[in-house]
Amino acid sequence: MTLVPGDPGSLSACAVTTGAAGRRLAAEAGALGPEVAALGEGWPGRVSASMRRRGAALADAGALVSHELEQVAALLQDQATDLADLGARARVLEERAAAAGLEIRDGHVASAYGVRGEADAVTERRQGAAVTGLQAELDLVLAQHRRRRDFVLGALRESSDRLAALSHDLRRG
Repeated sequence: MTLVPGDPGSLSACAVTTGAAGRRLAAEAGALGPEVAALGEGWPGRVSASMRRRGAALADAGALVSHELEQVAALLQDQATDLADLGARARVLEERAAAAGLEIRDGHVASAYGVRGEADAVTERRQGAAVTGLQAELDLVLAQHRRRRDFVLGALRESSDRLAALSHDLRRG
């Protein structure tokens, strides 16, 4: 089991897909604007004006959504990079702990199971110092992971709220 939960590869793939969807939507929204404006050339009247306003609003909303998707893609890619870095740091800590006769269990550095040698005061002090140092580094990695995860989740919630409001406004007309 990994010390830092998450899959950077999946996050990166999601970022690529989200960014591609945003770019496709930007292209479609950009093409919609001139087409909607051209409706007025041979079609006068209130219905035509109403359709052009709604079409322009849809094109504008498409541009806003595409921008939002590209922002989310960048956020997810940054998170994937950070997650990969934190995972690598955690693996280094696990290797250092193993080299010191320790292991990481449930977020805590502890003595490895089994007999590792002769017990004496010097060895115990060295191992205690190693536990303290490694635990401090592990706590830092885990705290950074939690802070970054909470930031990304908050940003995704805000993005969802903005998209929901935009969707609501489009449905209202």
